[in-house]
Amino acid sequence: MYALLDCNNFFVSCERALKPELQEKPVIVLSNNDGCVISRSNEAKALGIPMAAPAFKYKDLFAANDVKVFSAKFELYNYYSQQVMKIAKSYVPLNAFEVYSIDELFLDFRGFKYFDLYDYCCKIRKEIDIELQLPTSIGLAPTKTLCKIANHIVKKQTKKYPEGVYIMDSKEKIETALKELDIQDVWGIGRKLGAKMRDNGVHKAWDLLQKPEIWVRKVMGIQGIRMINEFKGIPQLELDTPSNKKSIVVSRSFMKMISNKEELAERVETFAIYCAEKLRKQNSCCKVISVFIQTNRFRKELGEYRDGFSIILPNPSSSSIVLAKLANTIFEAIYKEGFHYKKAGVMVSDFVPDNERLINLFEKDEDAKHIPIMKAIDKLNLKYGKDKIRLGGMSGKNTYGRATLSPEYEAFLKNNTLPEANYRFQ
Repeated sequence: MYALLDCNNFFVSCERALKPELQEKPVIVLSNNDGCVISRSNEAKALGIPMAAPAFKYKDLFAANDVKVFSAKFELYNYYSQQVMKIAKSYVPLNAFEVYSIDELFLDFRGFKYFDLYDYCCKIRKEIDIELQLPTSIGLAPTKTLCKIANHIVKKQTKKYPEGVYIMDSKEKIETALKELDIQDVWGIGRKLGAKMRDNGVHKAWDLLQKPEIWVRKVMGIQGIRMINEFKGIPQLELDTPSNKKSIVVSRSFMKMISNKEELAERVETFAIYCAEKLRKQNSCCKVISVFIQTNRFRKELGEYRDGFSIILPNPSSSSIVLAKLANTIFEAIYKEGFHYKKAGVMVSDFVPDNERLINLFEKDEDAKHIPIMKAIDKLNLKYGKDKIRLGGMSGKNTYGRATLSPEYEAFLKNNTLPEANYRFQ
């Protein structure tokens, strides 16, 4: 059996863990730059607030119903995610898990023949609730796709499954679930493919299982065949083991358009420094760095411009100093005066392990003298918090706008050290 552990309304639940008096009140969390709704409490959902709703369009509704509105606290969510994963992973053997997203984790219970998996999963949920005050749901099934469906059932039917655990362990349970699940809600289908399915008479997941295999292969390819096998309880999707990234991108849509060259240059350099930090975290160096800038495509009256450029490094590097300088060089080459810029980003790619760097004999190796400094900065920031020690070119300001941070969160940051987690929102 596999299990999918999912944190319920994760960002909102983190807000409530920080401020318990928010329980049973309508709460929403906004995206970068406080633009759209990205997490809603059940009470907020009941008010008709949709996911991804533009916040400015619902201000009156928020005020009329005393909806508590918060800017996203990325550091806090990263921290809680790491703690949830740490607790859940302690219940399975080494590498018998897959971190699927910031609030979802697959667990491999194959071989747990003599365990009462229902009680075992209740124990996992209870420990997370006691230690972190975060509500979770766990769905168990023979395949990962069915796990998703089982988790969907337990989250939608909280009164029927108050313990937050549901095991789909019989053909009857699987058949009932597939007959009730809308096709667009199946993991891997989505809205666009779901519309195509409905046009062909496939309205429920069960309808897809009744289609000839040749039709499924024609419409969905090999992924469709794997999906219907997963529906039948035949595992097709193994747990993915974590691997280093092949490219790293740090980009941002700005809260306010930037027309000042120095301010935009500082943002680009900061993004390059964050890329360097991520490289060092996975013990890699990059051979290529790219920078792009662009105006607001929805404000054509202000003029449109976008450009980007890449540089091949003379020596592979993970130095914040080296990458920041190169990013600035590219920025100077592509920047044009007279525009209002809405977005910028930096990407590093073509990685090599930092202990396998091949040095160009005709180029000075800057990394050799920077490595001790970078390690010291990383160690201090890990101990005292993000960007406590930074390069002089960084302003120290957030790379995103967050207007509604609570005093409780500011106090939390002052009194707690948040370690670097697996997810970083840049």
